[in-house]
Amino acid sequence: MKRKRKRDGRVTCFGSSTYPVQARQMNRVPVSCPPGFQGRYTVQPGDTMFFIAQRFGVSLQALINANPQIPNPNQIFPGDVLCVPGVSQPGCRVPVSCPPGFQGRYTVQPGDTMFFIAQRFGVSLQALINANPQIPNPNLIFPCDVLCVPGTGQADCRVPASCPPGFQGRYTVQPGDTMFTIAQRFGVSLQALINANPQIPNPNLIFPCDVLCVPGAPPAGRVPASCPPGFRGRYTVQPGDTMFSIAQQCGVSLQALINANPHITDPNQLFPCDVLCVPCPRKGRVPKSCPQGFQAQYTVRPGDSMFSIAQRFGVSLQALINANPHIADPSQIFPCDVLCVPCVPVKVSPCFPVSSKRSSSEADPLFEEEPALAEEQETE
Repeated sequence: MKRKRKRDGRVTCFGSSTYPVQARQMNRVPVSCPPGFQGRYTVQPGDTMFFIAQRFGVSLQALINANPQIPNPNQIFPGDVLCVPGVSQPGCRVPVSCPPGFQGRYTVQPGDTMFFIAQRFGVSLQALINANPQIPNPNLIFPCDVLCVPGTGQADCRVPASCPPGFQGRYTVQPGDTMFTIAQRFGVSLQALINANPQIPNPNLIFPCDVLCVPGAPPAGRVPASCPPGFRGRYTVQPGDTMFSIAQQCGVSLQALINANPHITDPNQLFPCDVLCVPCPRKGRVPKSCPQGFQAQYTVRPGDSMFSIAQRFGVSLQALINANPHIADPSQIFPCDVLCVPCVPVKVSPCFPVSSKRSSSEADPLFEEEPALAEEQETE
């Protein structure tokens, strides 16, 4: 049976109830990063380990060693998250830590000066100097030196007092960031990121130098063992989805969607690749039981008729009607009605058909005569 999919790969609300949907593989996210790492980087289309290492000024081998969750460095995929190790060239001055609310770390490039770097990040020269005591002479900086870039001062930097257990790390908001892009970068749900940061009262307003707690990476996609009879279809959660948005999209109540998915223990925390059972917006007619030896139960979809369903499963129209006495008028079926699909009749030929004595040329090659029977025939 074909399942309709949108071009972006999203499973439509009216999925098949006969075949389960398998969750796609999750992106690979490190549990933790080694001490002194520069930051986390989410792989983009076209990236390679070599290009990423060059971009951050680290050796290819150091980048590979920092990411044991990538078993084959030649195969990385968009959405994978990498730990970027600290710059470790001899003579490079790297801060042990940066002050709370800093914008980020910056690796000095040829031709840089403290003044130009301060201008680039929109901070005062003095603030940049004060944030980098590892640089004793601000007039002498060298390529591969690493600087802490302080916050811009556009708003008071909001820093959490503590982070919840099992969090991935702290992240300082950069210009252009949103809660949604940060959640995508770290492979967590938007709601989980919001819940982990109560110091941000309005998630739509974050500023450079705000510090966020990044919750732990999500578990593998949670798939229901089965869906209740008469359910509308299965839906695979996409980044940014919430129970509320899915309920609206599929035209069902939020409570009905929650009730149909007991494998989601916290409805406020959904993760990409979770699979949900989508209930019907109206109650369909469901048989109390199906006759012995039936093929499967089928949930009626828009455009279906008894005739088209019978053809799809290779059974006669009359057999399908007889197997579903709860459908009083077979010419009127509605989406979410559940039908019992009878087995396809099979003609079985006996192993030893009754016939006259065969000649040796007509002997069945699949069966050998017993020795006793062969002797009797010889005596004749």
